[in-house]
Amino acid sequence: MSRHVWRWTIAWLAIVAPAWAAAQEPGAEAPWENLITGDTLAGWVQRGGKAEYRVENGEIVGRSVPGTPNSFLCTERIFGDFELELEFKVDPRLNSGVQIRSNSVPGYRDGVVHGYQVEIDPSERSWTGGIYDESRRGWLFSLEGKEAARQAFRQGQWNKLRVVAAGDSLKTWVNDVPAADLADALTRTGFIALQVHATQETEPLEVRWRNIRVRDLGVPTSRPPTGALVLLGASGDLSAWEHADKPGATVQWKFRDGALEIEPGTGNLVTKRAFGDFQLHVEFNVDDSGKPGQANGNSGVYLQRRYEIQILNSCGQEPADNICGAIYKVKAGDFNMALPAGQWQTYDITFRAARWDAAGNKTGNARVTVYHNGTRIHDDVEIPGPTGAGAPEAPTDGPLLLQDHGHRVRFRNIWILPLDRTPAHKAGGSR
Repeated sequence: MSRHVWRWTIAWLAIVAPAWAAAQEPGAEAPWENLITGDTLAGWVQRGGKAEYRVENGEIVGRSVPGTPNSFLCTERIFGDFELELEFKVDPRLNSGVQIRSNSVPGYRDGVVHGYQVEIDPSERSWTGGIYDESRRGWLFSLEGKEAARQAFRQGQWNKLRVVAAGDSLKTWVNDVPAADLADALTRTGFIALQVHATQETEPLEVRWRNIRVRDLGVPTSRPPTGALVLLGASGDLSAWEHADKPGATVQWKFRDGALEIEPGTGNLVTKRAFGDFQLHVEFNVDDSGKPGQANGNSGVYLQRRYEIQILNSCGQEPADNICGAIYKVKAGDFNMALPAGQWQTYDITFRAARWDAAGNKTGNARVTVYHNGTRIHDDVEIPGPTGAGAPEAPTDGPLLLQDHGHRVRFRNIWILPLDRTPAHKAGGSR
């Protein structure tokens, strides 16, 4: 890494980290909730293999089935920041785990469950409480060399597991002994799931969970942080917007049922205010025209009216530079995290504007990090110039633009947090 890039990285983190911290302040009195209710699996859905799950005496029991892939009993709810506590008892021949911030979308390996797993490991290795990235990157935090944590697990007995997820921090405890302490920014939201690992044992093996309770601290980016501007809220106030080709005219898109819907053919919307560096949160819902490719649920979010993050009904497709989540015609998302049409989706974007010297010469390209539905799909990606129908670059700030591509896409809960430029770049002549 060059000294220039390193200086920029440190300065950028100094700006973004406090803003993210401000965004994630949870309610101080969030209640504990039990995730086992009654004698049914209400609130849970099974994915993956065909292991058997049942409720028995207030416990969820997972029972292995030979020859089937890993099985997961998943909460229907999505969690961001949370505290989770539970007790478990596992057959010494059966590997298991608790998934956190995990997901299943058609565009990622045909819907395989993937994400952080807090390991339940009754083998001699004894890595219970370590963090494994299921169906993605493998071990992120093993317990190699952490003898106190390895010895905390009690074979054949009930064990207590505690997990705290806050921002990019994931921490675990086994029987009150600290185990994993991981900083990882790849995924910020997802479900909780109980795993029964694949096995070739012909005898059914069981793992049991009880007293599963969670304190839901919310999805930080769903709440505007201190200093953010709400561009579209629940009230339907559209005073921040105007049509790109009709400044000052009444917005013709329709606000109904808590969302702003494109009125096809009325034209793009832009913010009246221009922005430089910022964090942006956008929620959107695509339609399904039944047509192929770009003719299905097409829209886009243009940063500074220059750089498009594509919106499209492209659930289940291979990543490409013109589907949902792409920096249009510049880079495909690292993963296709698109959900089916009719479901609300989110973009969380950190944008660094292009840099210019005092003479108006560009000295640095725009850069962007994008989270799609809680998973990072672009990590500080350089954008060399305008994309698609983007406006020309210039040493000035620019508005946000929501694209009318002739489809009834809906938007809600849009906020933006302007960020100060780093002193190094101000000295270089940025506006």
